[in-house]
Amino acid sequence: MYFLMTADVESFSIPLNKCDLNTAREVCEIGLPRLLELLSKHDVQGTFYFTGEIVEAFPESVEIVVEDGHEIGCHGYDHSPEKAFDSLSYEEQVKELIKARETIESIAGKIESFRAPMLRINKDTVKALEKTGFKSDSSVAPQRFDGPFTFGSKRKLKWLIAPRRPYYLSYSSPIKRGRSSVLEVPISALIVPYIGTAMRISPILFKIIQKILFIESKVTDKPIVFLFHPNECLDVHQIATTRRASNLPEYLFADILRQKMKLRNLGVQSLKLLDEVLSIAKKHDFEFIRMKKYRKIYRRMTKNGNSRSHEER
Repeated sequence: MYFLMTADVESFSIPLNKCDLNTAREVCEIGLPRLLELLSKHDVQGTFYFTGEIVEAFPESVEIVVEDGHEIGCHGYDHSPEKAFDSLSYEEQVKELIKARETIESIAGKIESFRAPMLRINKDTVKALEKTGFKSDSSVAPQRFDGPFTFGSKRKLKWLIAPRRPYYLSYSSPIKRGRSSVLEVPISALIVPYIGTAMRISPILFKIIQKILFIESKVTDKPIVFLFHPNECLDVHQIATTRRASNLPEYLFADILRQKMKLRNLGVQSLKLLDEVLSIAKKHDFEFIRMKKYRKIYRRMTKNGNSRSHEER
């Protein structure tokens, strides 16, 4: 059984509800070292998806992650709603990916793994990923339901019918199996997403979902993919609700109410909760691996006939 510990490294401030350069600095100087120390304690190697923007401002942040043996992936160039991939054309996505890739690879070397900002992709994303040389994506969360508490919520409803096991993306839809060369490795979810935010908002509910997902993984050999953010490791200094939504309902739910929930158990408390998650995963004999390694394992399994081919699934 495989456990993929993944982290999205971005400049978004949870207390301020916006991207912020000072937060980016704190992420690199405080959040990342705290997270890396915990992963080292458990001998966990993971995949860190960086935005090009944060790499450009703080290239040393990539260096310390690489030094600890983790994989570097791409999280787009910036994390602003205006650059959400599901709202960009094919040409615009290619432009963003090239810009992000060149920035990140100038420090990290060759990268091949991608996760979209805010997990927002469309049917053009797979072609844009192929065009720019990416081999895997992890932006889909099958059977996850956020309701109105997220941006792009209407488009994300399609997650409810997405395949739960890894699959090669279709050129017609990111929630369909297809014949592209980009392997989708979905983020674990079961209505409630298996991510740091859910872990902090409701630790009890999160443990229930985790138990079910672990059983599913044991039965189906589906990998566990956990999503965390180094900004969750930061202590709260001040709170301000910045409006990002363009309409009132989304502002009330995705900005105001969601932010209040996301403020729970930040800082040192989030690390304690994550420490418990990793400890439990180790007790269940999960092998912690990076995204790049899992892709190679999946290809080998498919080639050897141990998993149904992507044409059949």
